[in-house]
Amino acid sequence: MPYRSICVAVALQRYLDFTPVALRQRAVARALARMGGGVVTVVSVDAPVDLLPHLATTEEKMQRFIEPLVDEGLSVNTILRTGKPSAEILKVIEEIESDVLIMGSHSKSGPLDIGLGSTVRALPHDLEVPLILIRPTAAEVEKARELIIPSYPVVFPYG
Repeated sequence: MPYRSICVAVALQRYLDFTPVALRQRAVARALARMGGGVVTVVSVDAPVDLLPHLATTEEKMQRFIEPLVDEGLSVNTILRTGKPSAEILKVIEEIESDVLIMGSHSKSGPLDIGLGSTVRALPHDLEVPLILIRPTAAEVEKARELIIPSYPVVFPYG
């Protein structure tokens, strides 16, 4: 079945650069879009706080993230939201009438993450679209930890 509307929910705001999981999400979206000629919509939910001033904004990171897809001639849109990630992702899926959702799972980096749970867990179990979940390898978990912005806020509307 070709997917015409491909939603990629990617965590960009808390990392200095793209995590290995985010890169694999992009690769899966690329493959699906090539197979079916679908439109890729990349969505990220931003923390409503100022981070270090010398860091790229989430919007700038999104533009860098989609460049390889655009360079290949694929149709790509970006949506940047603030708020509770799972709620915003669900809104986007509905708005763009997505056929599939591609998400990454990141390892828990501390007690707060473990206690609050992840965005994937906060999605309804009866999600209306197929979910492709990219899980990190042990090496990717370590790489992601190296990329976390040190001053990223402890309190963020996870889930």
